[in-house]
Amino acid sequence: MSQKKILIVEDDIQTQRVYHNKLTSEGYAVVLAATGKEGVFTAKKIRPDLVILDIMLPGTGMNGFDVLENMKKDQELKNIPVLVLTNLDTEERVAKEIGANEYLVKANVSIDEVAERVNKRLQK
Repeated sequence: MSQKKILIVEDDIQTQRVYHNKLTSEGYAVVLAATGKEGVFTAKKIRPDLVILDIMLPGTGMNGFDVLENMKKDQELKNIPVLVLTNLDTEERVAKEIGANEYLVKANVSIDEVAERVNKRLQK
């Protein structure tokens, strides 16, 4: 069986590094994107098995909601599970309406819990 691919769309380099290291140690191939536009482009290119998505993505005029909307409108990407992992604790309803499978607030969840949820989603 081939290695499952996870795309992390996150602008904070430290957060990227922490999740990259943890999920790589769990046996996943992890690809990083720092902006919304890069996230959509990369998702189309690699077709990940799961996406971890931040909502606040400054710089390109495309936030996490925009990424999620783009993915859910794309025939090749719409069924990819998306875990929103953000500092915003007030946007869960919106994210789930757009199509997020899970909404996790960074301050309320440990890296091990995120890895557990990824494993559960990918049935590892």
